[in-house]
Amino acid sequence: MSQSRFMEILKNVGETALNVAPGLRNAIPEIGAELKRLGVQGQMESASLIFNGHAFVPYGPGQSKTEAEKAIEPPAIGPPEQSHGRSM
Repeated sequence: MSQSRFMEILKNVGETALNVAPGLRNAIPEIGAELKRLGVQGQMESASLIFNGHAFVPYGPGQSKTEAEKAIEPPAIGPPEQSHGRSM
């Protein structure tokens, strides 16, 4: 099989995959952004381990939400209901 024929087959397979699942078009940039975020979080944890003796980092640049995550509103949680009985 010639190289040009092989590349043509790959192109057809790629187009078919994008027609079936159009969300795949954005998969590579999304995966890259997530790996970058996790890399920053790992750097923060490594620095914390070296300088503080533990790797736990509650908040940091790797924890910041992306624009897509900010667009999703969490469900509203109301105040807890008051009980009229005795509590411990």
